[in-house]
Amino acid sequence: MQFVKNRCSVIVFLVLSLLWFGTLGCATSTQIQALEEKSQRALEMAEKALKECQDAKAGVEDSSRYSEEAAASAQRAEGAASRAESAALRSEKSAQAAEGFAEKAEDSANRSRAIYDRMTAK
Repeated sequence: MQFVKNRCSVIVFLVLSLLWFGTLGCATSTQIQALEEKSQRALEMAEKALKECQDAKAGVEDSSRYSEEAAASAQRAEGAASRAESAALRSEKSAQAAEGFAEKAEDSANRSRAIYDRMTAK
């Protein structure tokens, strides 16, 4: 009888020990709630990082487009500067030619005046 009594005590002790060890592995509701909060914050941070990444990608695409436009504008400006330089050279040549014509006209006027003066002096 003593054996049966001890045997029952040992079995009860083992069952209670197993139940106690089983509850040690389970999380409490506050631990589960804290874990849910952490996972929610991690999810929000991941979404924020994804949005920042998408914004950065859009910025890079815009920057690429603007750099292409700037390069095209630079080429157009270079062409315009070249044309302006050519026009300035042509204007300078025209001004020199006009100066030459003005000198010839002045010489002709001086000669005409001299002829007129000689004719009126007689």
